[in-house]
Amino acid sequence: MKTVINLDPTISTEQPMFLGQDLSIQRYDQFKYPKFYSNFQTQLSFFWRPEEFSIMKDKTDFKKLSAGQKDIFTKNLKYQILLDSCQARSISLLTAHVTLPELEAAMMSWQFFELIHSYSYTYIIKNIYSNPSSIFDTILQDEEIVKRATSVTKYYNALINTVGDSPEELKKKLYLTIMNINILEGIRFYVSFACAYAFAENKLMEGNSKIISLINRDENMHLALTQQMIMILNRDESEGFSKVAAECQPLVIQMFKDAAQEEIEWAKYLFKDCSMLGLNETLLVQYMQWLTNKRMQAIGLPQIFDQTTNPLGWITNWTDSKKKQPAPQETEIESYKVGSLNQDLGEDLFKDMDF
Repeated sequence: MKTVINLDPTISTEQPMFLGQDLSIQRYDQFKYPKFYSNFQTQLSFFWRPEEFSIMKDKTDFKKLSAGQKDIFTKNLKYQILLDSCQARSISLLTAHVTLPELEAAMMSWQFFELIHSYSYTYIIKNIYSNPSSIFDTILQDEEIVKRATSVTKYYNALINTVGDSPEELKKKLYLTIMNINILEGIRFYVSFACAYAFAENKLMEGNSKIISLINRDENMHLALTQQMIMILNRDESEGFSKVAAECQPLVIQMFKDAAQEEIEWAKYLFKDCSMLGLNETLLVQYMQWLTNKRMQAIGLPQIFDQTTNPLGWITNWTDSKKKQPAPQETEIESYKVGSLNQDLGEDLFKDMDF
């Protein structure tokens, strides 16, 4: 029987990441994997809220957009709302099986940030659209949005329903859920992100893009956390996860292929009747192929596309806060610090970590 707190003496540094003894005291003086605690601390330094950014100009900008551009902007927001509604709830499914206090802390903070992201989309919608409810009420009526969300949630739903599963079946569901989240954090938002940044490159909807860039920065941190977990599990022979990883690899590769294809189809869906200066369907297809290769390589998987260069290099102006040089009079500066921790975080920060 599980318990909310294990009152028997346990040594957390001797526990596995998942499916060990129930968690005892939340103590942060000793760690099996210090990088999880570092991830937790960095997330704390990232705290922000959307009200810090004015989007008054965005409301005026939105009126200037063509009907097709308004459609692209709105559909991306709808999709992000549905996906982060799922993500804000799904992290707890993993946390329920965590048996290391430093990973528990990182994941509980992660879930809170997903809630901030979901709330941020509401903030944007309420300040741009004259009838916000009409946006929310029609999200589940878009078959393309629902189809993509269903592709994600099937792994979460499988982990919810584990009654009667063998230990091996539970491990497989855990591993596939972590991989599914890795794909979501690293691939599934990026057509939408690219569209937001393209608007801003044209001096439109810049408040929205500033918020999106902070969401993107958080997602990089969460992506790094999943990459850490995957690399540990891939070589975990004592708990049997390395065997699970090997058995699941063909399915995992297919999951990446499916996610990339769904993002490509989403790009085609958005741009079938519209265009944007500096961005089009062809560029987004190439971008998703390059990004998918990069994400797979980061966790030791073979690349599946020939595309090897980033066709949207200008996006780093928005994803790398070090490259942003706000004017002195601007109060909405993204490269700030909370406490004494630097918020600037590159995607490759964790690539050489030892555990």
